Amino acid sequence: MEIIDGKTCISFEELTGRVITTANLKALVRKGQVQQVQRGGNGRVALYAVDSLPMKWRTEVYRRYPDLQEQAESREFMDTVEPDGAAFDFFQSYTLSDGRHLPDDKVLEYASNAAIMNAFRRCWDAHVSKRQRSGKRTTLAKEFWTRAAAALPRLSDSIPHSLPGSPRRLQMKMAEYVRDGYVCFISGKFLNGNAAKVANDFQQSYISVLLSHPNNLPDTKIAGLYNAMGKYHDWEPITAAAVGVWREKLGAKITAGRLGVSNFRNHLTMQVKRSRPTTPMLMWSLDGWTVELLYQATKTDKKGHNVTTYTNRLTMVVVLDVFNDYPIGYAVGSHESPELIKAALRNAAIHTRELTGEMLRANQVQSDRYAIKTMQDLYAVMGGKVTPAQAHNAKAKPVEPYFNHLNTTYCLLCNNWSGFGVTTNPKRQPNSDALNKKRHNFPDEAGVRAQIDEIMRLERMAKVEAYMAGLASLKPEHRLPLSRESYLLNFGAETGFKNVLEGCGLRPTILGVKRDYDCFDLSFRDHAAERWTVRYDPEDLTQVLAINEAGTRRYMLEAKYVQPMALADRKEGDAEQLERVRAYNKQLEAQQAQRIALDYHRTEQLIAATPALRGSVEDRLLLTDSRGQHKNQRSRKRLAAADIEALEVETVEVPITAGNSADAAEYKVNDYSIF
Repeated sequence: MEIIDGKTCISFEELTGRVITTANLKALVRKGQVQQVQRGGNGRVALYAVDSLPMKWRTEVYRRYPDLQEQAESREFMDTVEPDGAAFDFFQSYTLSDGRHLPDDKVLEYASNAAIMNAFRRCWDAHVSKRQRSGKRTTLAKEFWTRAAAALPRLSDSIPHSLPGSPRRLQMKMAEYVRDGYVCFISGKFLNGNAAKVANDFQQSYISVLLSHPNNLPDTKIAGLYNAMGKYHDWEPITAAAVGVWREKLGAKITAGRLGVSNFRNHLTMQVKRSRPTTPMLMWSLDGWTVELLYQATKTDKKGHNVTTYTNRLTMVVVLDVFNDYPIGYAVGSHESPELIKAALRNAAIHTRELTGEMLRANQVQSDRYAIKTMQDLYAVMGGKVTPAQAHNAKAKPVEPYFNHLNTTYCLLCNNWSGFGVTTNPKRQPNSDALNKKRHNFPDEAGVRAQIDEIMRLERMAKVEAYMAGLASLKPEHRLPLSRESYLLNFGAETGFKNVLEGCGLRPTILGVKRDYDCFDLSFRDHAAERWTVRYDPEDLTQVLAINEAGTRRYMLEAKYVQPMALADRKEGDAEQLERVRAYNKQLEAQQAQRIALDYHRTEQLIAATPALRGSVEDRLLLTDSRGQHKNQRSRKRLAAADIEALEVETVEVPITAGNSADAAEYKVNDYSIF
């Protein structure tokens, strides 16, 4: 609906939809009973004068459109309103003085204000131009802005805006818009109008210090302290509500003081998004966890009374392969300690041997900062690189959420489950009354250890297939073997005694049994006077590691191979082991002979280079013979020595044979001398 030449007009669609049929309307127009103000076509809408309709249909139009006049008067502006993309972009990218952006609803509201004001401006310019061309008197501005203000409620139905409804204020807003542009629509509350009471830097700094106090002071207390300081500096007093506004505004600045550095790092600092390792053995993450399974323990107090407690829990250290959260190693103890971590790493090394046939190291080991100075060397043994996580940063360790997985997947189903951490919602915790009734059925420590072992067995069983499939893709350069010597040096158990080398090797007592070990390293016999500490693996006693008291020498020893005394008892492999010992002894004898021969040679050179030792008695003493001669005897010995040095000496190697046997090869084959 719109007004044309002072006539209120209704469109063809509005009229024929619910008021009159198309046939009746066309018949009335053809008979001249209804005035058609504008013909349709070429983008125009057919319009009909409402007052020309017969009373029957005119009454129906006013009944259906009670605000017909207002709609018609606002049509001029509604048809002119067009979205202002430049205004939308301006308000969307506008940054307030405190770094904030405008809310989305305000962006849409202010952009609509600009679009409506642009429509008003176009209508005014078109009206003035049309009147000037026709020579008619221009409509007064007061009349125009009255009609524009009257159209605003109609415009708000489809275009949300916040323009003033007063014609005078609307005209003033247009002047402000022409002068200042889009910024005139931004409300003063976004331009620090409400923060005038805390205006200067000293006021803001003081309220920041109060808000960041570690005691987490309430808003009322902060307001009181601020106002007390303000009395000396003529500051305007503030309320607790104003403190709440500043608490929210200064959130990032005051978080570290209020909630701690860990909370600041976990919730405000930028987090790094990481991907899982592509294959196993690339990264291990380890940490300790207090298993949420209760057990009962009975102890005797100072008065001799037996007291049973039911709130006991064990600690488990898990070595997790981050590839698919596979528990490659674990150990259970009463509390976390370097010894428990060492046991978990030892279990990881043994489990890699169970999976692959050899002990392997990880390419990277991640741990927390617990006992890092003590454990760093051990971590370096089990990983190519050691990357401790940042202190108090649980998000950096993949093993942390794994503990929650164990708790919710397995522990949750046990009758002795103790719940979640103390910071968890109490409604998620188990019923303490029910636990109290069932406490007598809690398992003892051995029972809880069995529960934990079963949990880890099920966890490994569920993931081992995918783990082994990934292990097949491990690159050769990333497959890091853990040598037997390194394993025993770091994880081996000690006998508690020192041993010396005997003819049969070292004879340590391991697990209550005297055992014989020897070494095929030729240099081992050179240190027969050393006292050796023996380290061993209780699960594999075929090899042990011998370390001297100073820790500067280490030798891998093998369990003695026991040869049968009777030839009839000989079995496959006995001859090879016997030959191995003989070859070693032969090399040892040859080596020692060469070394002593070299010593003799050097001694002769040393004597020859010493004037006091190399000369004869005649050189040192002037004693004549029976004929009174001295020089003749001295010269005779000198010439005889020169003749000996001139002789060419040829060394002939004579093979050593046993028992005057002419056939050495036959002897070698049929030598049963040890029997």
